[in-house]
Amino acid sequence: MAIFAIVFAQERFQADGAYYLFKVVNSGQFQIEHQRFILAVSQVLPLIGVKLGWSLNTIIVLNSLNNVVVFYLVFLYATKYLRDNTAGVAIILFMVFGVLYIQFIPMYEIWYGTILLVLVRSHMVNGRNFLMCDLILLGIIMITILFSHPLLFIPLLFLLLFDAAERWVIQWRMFFLVAAIFIFWYIIKKMFLSSYEAGKISLLDFSWNKAYLNLTHLGYYWKLFKFFFSFYTIPMFVYLFTMGFYIVRKNHRKLVLVSAFLFGQILLINLTNEMDWELTPYFERMYMPIIPIVFLPFLYDLFTQMTLKNNYGAILLVLIVGWRIMIFTKLGFQFKKNTAQTEVAITEAQKLSGSKFELDPNDYNSCMKYVDWSFTMETLLRSAAIDKNKTVSICTWEDFAEHDNKNRLNENDYMMRRWEVMPDYSINQNYFHIQQGKYVRLNPLCGK
Repeated sequence: MAIFAIVFAQERFQADGAYYLFKVVNSGQFQIEHQRFILAVSQVLPLIGVKLGWSLNTIIVLNSLNNVVVFYLVFLYATKYLRDNTAGVAIILFMVFGVLYIQFIPMYEIWYGTILLVLVRSHMVNGRNFLMCDLILLGIIMITILFSHPLLFIPLLFLLLFDAAERWVIQWRMFFLVAAIFIFWYIIKKMFLSSYEAGKISLLDFSWNKAYLNLTHLGYYWKLFKFFFSFYTIPMFVYLFTMGFYIVRKNHRKLVLVSAFLFGQILLINLTNEMDWELTPYFERMYMPIIPIVFLPFLYDLFTQMTLKNNYGAILLVLIVGWRIMIFTKLGFQFKKNTAQTEVAITEAQKLSGSKFELDPNDYNSCMKYVDWSFTMETLLRSAAIDKNKTVSICTWEDFAEHDNKNRLNENDYMMRRWEVMPDYSINQNYFHIQQGKYVRLNPLCGK
């Protein structure tokens, strides 16, 4: 994965990835929003590069390597401190399943939080939730998970109930710790709820959100079936295999619990969102909680009891991970074509005077239709990595249309993104140089 991260470093800061990377480089500080303090962990390596004054190209590589390094440290915690090789396998699988497009936006906090769920399960399975030092560590992990993403309370609650279904014994220290953490999380979120997260919660208001009506059509369920068995093939077969195991073992509690949380998560997303039948980074995030719900029962109940623990299991794991990396690589080379086309636009812009440009609308609708809201920041980063004295920001007509930016902008402002117009002087001169002036439309580039 480290080699993959280096090879595709230039492709691994799209969408929110470009936003956070630009913010870190421009401000020289952590960029933390919505109380999701795990974002700081996703920014450690690029921020170190900024503080040390390293080149922007080096920072881009560090940004790409960050999740690999952090996940490896989590792997070491699981296998060395907790001495749980099954948890190590889970971490490896969580790095490759449910994260096709997210591989190219690796800063997503929900991915970091999902990896940490493995440690919660490992602590409980190995009885590392009795001593005070272990409880403190477990408490820190659970707090971090809850503040990573609003949806992660679902798989965390699942793991706690799954453990209870196994033991049927109340461990009072653990009980009070969990209660205190959930109460603390709820109070903080209630007091400091951001407008962004408030908007997401408002999706549960069915007086205006009519997405739930899709569930009244039988054909919709067939589409869901095809979607999950197309894009989540291995997780779905793992679920079916695990359910078969529970049926044979007559473990109906676990069968019901896993099924209820899996289908509950799917139902929640489809009650509140208009489904996109092509996989997107957004729905990868929305469905990421199903990965621990499906894989952790399989790994701890089957993997630890069957011959999958021997060398054949290791070979199978390597083959599965290798297969997934091949899929990531194929997509990565498609993104490299987009990178090359973007660099053509940057090269053309750098030949002209000024720093502020608009993409030709015809290009936006043809060879550069991949361009989205983060393109302004991507071009700032890519152009400055070539030559900071020729930094350019390239936007689209949609960027201008948002909030009447066309009329709001003056010669002393640049558009960081369509929702943020910034003064030219706010740019970090160590890495960027913005020339004052008006936005100029580029000549058509497609076909060149």
